[in-house]
Amino acid sequence: MKAVPSHILVTQSNLDSVPSGKVYPVIKRKGQAFIYNYLGLRTLLDEQSFKWKPTDKVVMMVKVVSSRLETIKSGNIYPVFDDKKDDERYVIDEAGGMVLFDQSIFKWEIL
Repeated sequence: MKAVPSHILVTQSNLDSVPSGKVYPVIKRKGQAFIYNYLGLRTLLDEQSFKWKPTDKVVMMVKVVSSRLETIKSGNIYPVFDDKKDDERYVIDEAGGMVLFDQSIFKWEIL
């Protein structure tokens, strides 16, 4: 099996059970890689069904209380990613950019 990431962000999907914009852990078994869709069923990593990009592990979910950026919306829920390589945490904003997980940028409450 070629190198498969441990987590993926689905960027485009043809399956209702695998919505785009969601992060999934990747399970590797018997030479195959798959995710569990939101119905709890195994779904093979198949580029005809959905497109993805590798991502870091999600360490927590936060609800934004206030924000200084227009691309981080108050009241929205964001996964917080752990970038071990650069030793920092970040969220993906509404424009798809990485924003440092920092109280000077936005305030949050942990879910």
